[in-house]
Amino acid sequence: MKKHLFIVLLVGFGYSQKNNVYAELGGAGYLMTFNYERMLSDNIIARVGYGSDEQRAEDGNISFFPLGAAYLIGSGNQKIEIGVGITMLKGTLEMDGEDLEPNAKMMFIGGGYRYHIGEGRFLLSLKGYYLSLGDFSAPWAGMSIGWTF
Repeated sequence: MKKHLFIVLLVGFGYSQKNNVYAELGGAGYLMTFNYERMLSDNIIARVGYGSDEQRAEDGNISFFPLGAAYLIGSGNQKIEIGVGITMLKGTLEMDGEDLEPNAKMMFIGGGYRYHIGEGRFLLSLKGYYLSLGDFSAPWAGMSIGWTF
């Protein structure tokens, strides 16, 4: 897991100056995650995140680590985002009364709208996702609030 995070961040630091930090409610991290994005070019983003939930896990705690890449369409403060990735889980997730395999990997594909407000680069985003984890798959939504620096 740490190896994947290191590679994503190492590749990202060599190319661009823009970074995004944001909290995402719902989305690729299932319930809530804190995320870091690095702009690899004007249109390509690499993403890494972390979230935790004590109530959905059989053993008392489960962690979510979304890793992904996205392509931005548009210019200025308003853009359309299309992305894919994987969310690694640490722990056993319980869904619909069933325990899923421990330390599973959830695939996601998503798209949405992102808007930067003003010169301070306040970031708002709304996204739709399709999550797939073993036999379970479903549409999902996320909302992000953060900052670009």
